[in-house]
Amino acid sequence: MSAPVLLAAGAVKTAVERLLEGGAWRGELPVVHYGTAGALRDRVLAGEAADVVVTSDEGLAKLREAGLLKRVLPLGSAGTGLALRGGATARPVDTVEGFRAALLDAASIGWADPARGATGGRHFEKVITALGIEAEVRAKGTRFPFGVEAVAACGRGEVELAVSQATEIIGRPGVSLLGLFPPPHALSTAYAAAALREGAAAEALMALFGSGAARRAMAEIGFTPAA
Repeated sequence: MSAPVLLAAGAVKTAVERLLEGGAWRGELPVVHYGTAGALRDRVLAGEAADVVVTSDEGLAKLREAGLLKRVLPLGSAGTGLALRGGATARPVDTVEGFRAALLDAASIGWADPARGATGGRHFEKVITALGIEAEVRAKGTRFPFGVEAVAACGRGEVELAVSQATEIIGRPGVSLLGLFPPPHALSTAYAAAALREGAAAEALMALFGSGAARRAMAEIGFTPAA
């Protein structure tokens, strides 16, 4: 069996890295390409060859309509939250008032570019508009290609706060999860693994994501298991 090809959303990056580095995979390591849900959807629709894609249910919708999914395995849901740079002052964000104040008080904020298909970045820009602080946040904001890159920049001290899925924040160096977006602005995104081709490579990847090791790795970074 040649090396499987996996397309994966940033929300599962930490879990995938732990699975592949921790001995849960046997044989030649898969070739893994990460991207936003929208970008992965478009790559598959454009005909990019891959065995399995792991992305949001929204990202899979068009692929399902196009008849490109052989089998789908729900993995769980991830909430959108704020990463806090190590050493920065923590603030309560469990209420709308506290969340709004934290965004206004932060010296700098990073988030993923909605134009690249980022679920969290698109939602965040809607939230700051709803909160009436769009101008203030944009003035000190930086857009990144992916949420995980915004979190990495936060860990390096380049921004004080970063917006991303909680699963892209928990366990990443130099940052902590300040908190999830509070209701009514909370966003929980469901993710699934989907086989794009028949064959041993796709089956091996799907078996990996259906394993107990995968469930543990997903839970460790904040995924709520699929029902």
